[in-house]
Amino acid sequence: MSKIILALFICFCSVTVLPVTAQKSNSFIGGNILFGFPNGDFKNGYKGATGIEASAGIGVSKIYFLGTVGYTSYRPVSSNTFGKITVIPLKAGVRVYATKRLFITGNAGYGFLKDESMESRQANFMYDAGVGLHFLLGQMSVHYDAWQRKNNSGTSASIQLKFGIALK
Repeated sequence: MSKIILALFICFCSVTVLPVTAQKSNSFIGGNILFGFPNGDFKNGYKGATGIEASAGIGVSKIYFLGTVGYTSYRPVSSNTFGKITVIPLKAGVRVYATKRLFITGNAGYGFLKDESMESRQANFMYDAGVGLHFLLGQMSVHYDAWQRKNNSGTSASIQLKFGIALK
C-alpha cells in the first residue's frame, strides 16, 4: 500500500511541476533545522520535537513548487507508554513570495510514523502551513504541522520553528 502512495505522490509532483518548466523557471534548494511544540491534546503525551528537512523545486516569478523530505523526533513525557515518535515526512507544496523577503507556504503529503511500541512504520496524511522570512541565504519560518490520526479521530499537531538556508 505504501508503494502505491509513494507512486501517486511522485506522479502528483511531476504533473504539478512539468507545466511550470515550459516558462522561464528558477530553481530552489533549501534545508532547515526545526524545533516543534506539540499543541492540543498531543501536548499531553509529548513535550517537544527536533528535526531536519530538505526542499527542492522550481518556480516562476514569485511562486515555487517544492518537494520536501525530512526527519522529526517527538520526545515523550515520562508517563507516555508509547515512547518517542519518529516521522519521515514526504510532502509537496507551494511557496509564494508576497514580497522579496516574506513568503507563505503550504505542503501536503504523507508522514511515515513509528513510535516505540510499533513494529513498523505507518503512512499518515500530513500537511503544514506557514509564514516566513527569506534573507540573503538564510530563512526562518513558523509552521502549523499536523498529521491525521489512524486509531482515533482528529490530528496530532505542533507549531514548528524552522531555521535554515535557501538558495533561489
